[in-house]
Amino acid sequence: MRKHDIELCLTLYALSGEYINGRMTLEDCLKRGREMGYTGVELVASQMVPEYPHPSKEWMDEFVALLKKYEMHPVCYSAYIDMGTHSDRDLTEDEIIQSTLDDMMYAKYMGFDLVRTQHAISPAIYKKMLPYAKKIGIVLAIELHAPHTPVIPEWQEYLEIMSNSDGWLGVVPDFSIFAETPHILNKIQAIEDFGCRPEKVDEICERHKAGEAKDALMGDASYTDAEKNFVQDVYATYGKAHLEWVPLLMKNTVYIHSKFWYIDEDEFDYTTPCDKIIPLIKESGYKGYIATEYEGHHYNDTTDACEQLTRYAHMLKRLLGNED
Repeated sequence: MRKHDIELCLTLYALSGEYINGRMTLEDCLKRGREMGYTGVELVASQMVPEYPHPSKEWMDEFVALLKKYEMHPVCYSAYIDMGTHSDRDLTEDEIIQSTLDDMMYAKYMGFDLVRTQHAISPAIYKKMLPYAKKIGIVLAIELHAPHTPVIPEWQEYLEIMSNSDGWLGVVPDFSIFAETPHILNKIQAIEDFGCRPEKVDEICERHKAGEAKDALMGDASYTDAEKNFVQDVYATYGKAHLEWVPLLMKNTVYIHSKFWYIDEDEFDYTTPCDKIIPLIKESGYKGYIATEYEGHHYNDTTDACEQLTRYAHMLKRLLGNED
């Protein structure tokens, strides 16, 4: 039973670096997650489930036992539809449906109420999944991740389907769609790994923040090829945070990915305006979990992920009013 209307969930993807490099086991991830203040867990099946997409009953029983041991609620089973299963063709519609059904059944067995799937499920296929979701008793959600937005035609179609599903189909908004400005790890990587000049990295970020057109920066002869690649990255990844999307999405939101890349000792996210987004989520009346999704390991695998996740949990609890 949740103590608050909105509780914190840890997606185990946030500990990818620790897990993949052997610094933490699955049990270590759950134990540390609970110690950091998270009460729910998202299992990224393709990463942490042996023999995925068909885990053994023995493994699933062991995982359920670990959840009970660390008092972690199974919130979301994140599925992966491998369109490249066959070297000579994509999966057929029937194969996508069967793969999704398998994920839903395994998730249900382990106590999950939600399966997060991907865009490999077209709107037409997604609509066909509604009777299965009702029969199995599990919500099937699609993650809305940058560069997609809720106002493009495909997502308008998804949202319409969700609106007529009685809550069995829903969206998982990912905070990447609200990311405004490069984080420190992105800048350090540009300088140390790709040879960009520090003053030019700062200048590019300032010009982007000021709203200058990308073409103006790409045509600037003072930038090296590496710095122009950084320009491309910045303009592809960051932009204006459309806060009006929050109430639009919350109508069909069943779960939330609060993605971040780095947070300082002051426990403030300078990349994404969480201080504006979280109050809007609260105002919507949303009741459920917000998952903390740390992705700094994409830029620097030496940053302490657990320290980052602890700081972020403190920030979210403060913004949610869950500090008791």
